[in-house]
Amino acid sequence: MKILTASITEIFCSIQGEGLYCGQKQVFLRFAGCNLRCAYCDEPAALAKRSQAPFGCHKSQVTSHKVPVASHRSQTARHKLQVTSHKPEKIREESPDYKEMSVVDAAAEVIKLAGKNRAGAVSLTGGEPLLNWGFIRALVPAFRKAGLAVHLETNGTLYREFLKVKSLVDVVAMDIKLPSSTGQKPFWREHGRFLSVAPEKTFIKTVVTSKTRLSEFKKAVELTTSISRSVPFFIQPATRRSPSPGAVRPPSGIFLEKACCLAAAKLSTARLLPQQHPKWGVK
Repeated sequence: MKILTASITEIFCSIQGEGLYCGQKQVFLRFAGCNLRCAYCDEPAALAKRSQAPFGCHKSQVTSHKVPVASHRSQTARHKLQVTSHKPEKIREESPDYKEMSVVDAAAEVIKLAGKNRAGAVSLTGGEPLLNWGFIRALVPAFRKAGLAVHLETNGTLYREFLKVKSLVDVVAMDIKLPSSTGQKPFWREHGRFLSVAPEKTFIKTVVTSKTRLSEFKKAVELTTSISRSVPFFIQPATRRSPSPGAVRPPSGIFLEKACCLAAAKLSTARLLPQQHPKWGVK
């Protein structure tokens, strides 16, 4: 019988730096692979998969580890990522390695870290974790037994896959992707269907950059209110990670003021919250 596995980039304990649970200690399980290529992506390491590597070390150690390329998957990952418009900042042609982990091994690592660090929640992140919905469905019962709350961080496009695991997760951190921010095509239909699956356990994050159009931001707010005014809505200015002229930059203060007023007028809970973990110096 074949053992169910998933490609995991890293498992670590840190402090949540985004959204509704900002400041909470969590264990993060990061899946490799994503169905999108956003211009502002802060985890380009999780976009593409490479060959297996030693696991459990710090991200910087994984990045520098050299592994002989032998498998078909490794050969495929050598090619540059194809992006329709913008490329995520600092994407390396050689992405950091991942490890194929079984459900038992991944659960054991998460539960061990949670106990050691007194963390009460696990965050399934990526990449896009819902590409591994079958693995998640097999994994969550162990977290439940250990008393861990289960958070799902998702780009909010894979609504069919979400339907298969919605009853297993406690909190959903859903992105609404604005085309002018991501450099990708619009996903309004997918976002609407995704949010309608479980609005009672979902909060929204929308990343805004210097290229974001206010008309698109307004559409994201209207999409949310069409389903529920009570869904918490977080405006997240992009984090500037490079001083180079072409780097992704946050929007102006004037834009943020207009966005905040627009969201507050339509939604019960609307907050401006930049990423905090870079400021704290944690992962």
